[in-house]
Amino acid sequence: MRSARTQDERDATTVEIVYAAATGILLAAAGFAATISPVLADAAHGTARQGWFTAAVVLATGIFCGRVALTLRRFEQGNRSRDLDTAAGQPSQPGRTRPDS
Repeated sequence: MRSARTQDERDATTVEIVYAAATGILLAAAGFAATISPVLADAAHGTARQGWFTAAVVLATGIFCGRVALTLRRFEQGNRSRDLDTAAGQPSQPGRTRPDS
């Protein structure tokens, strides 16, 4: 069973969530702009315009969700590995076994 999280751990989680959302929004906006560019350049007409727009929305949604999931999964795996190292009695800095070394 996991012990109660400290305020520092909760703050780190909050920062990571905001980072994941912000980078997800930026990447999704870039993907949307790249996909919708034929419409903006007036190269697509009629039904094709709607198709490009739909494709851009789907791609942006996928990019956002993927980025958030990947970032938060990496964060959680990093926390899990640190918890295991601490539980095993490993030093927090590899190669340093004594405070005076």
